[in-house]
Amino acid sequence: MKKTKKGISPLIAAVLLIAFTVAIATLVMGWFSQLTRTTTTTVSNKTTEAVACSNAQVSIDGVYIRLNATESDARVLVKNSGFSNLGITSLQVYNTTGANFSTGFGGASSLTPGSLVAYNITMASIPTCATFSKVIVTTNCGGVTDVFESTPTFCQ
Repeated sequence: MKKTKKGISPLIAAVLLIAFTVAIATLVMGWFSQLTRTTTTTVSNKTTEAVACSNAQVSIDGVYIRLNATESDARVLVKNSGFSNLGITSLQVYNTTGANFSTGFGGASSLTPGSLVAYNITMASIPTCATFSKVIVTTNCGGVTDVFESTPTFCQ
């Protein structure tokens, strides 16, 4: 008796190859579709934010200092002078030694165009008007900030 080796028929091999190719293509298409949707959403969100921030501007309209021998209070008036909603992310009061103070700052989630908000900073170490240095306000739009380095509007 003679033994013969047989493989799979060419028809079955072709069917298996096609089935394997279709399965891999389905997996790749699903992954690529999800990647495309995620990327499109991310780019769309960044574009919307960039367009909104292109019309953004903030200004410090006034700084008022109430002096105390140990801890002073600062009242800072911040205005959205642009055409887009802004969020105020940081407000720092500096003295001449370089120390910064922001106690009492809570931030504004949305400052509408033209609106004016007063922020009260407490426990600032500014014993005299001459020791006031500056105020820096930053927003949620990168690069949209303002610095007030003049003499405070009212310092007493």
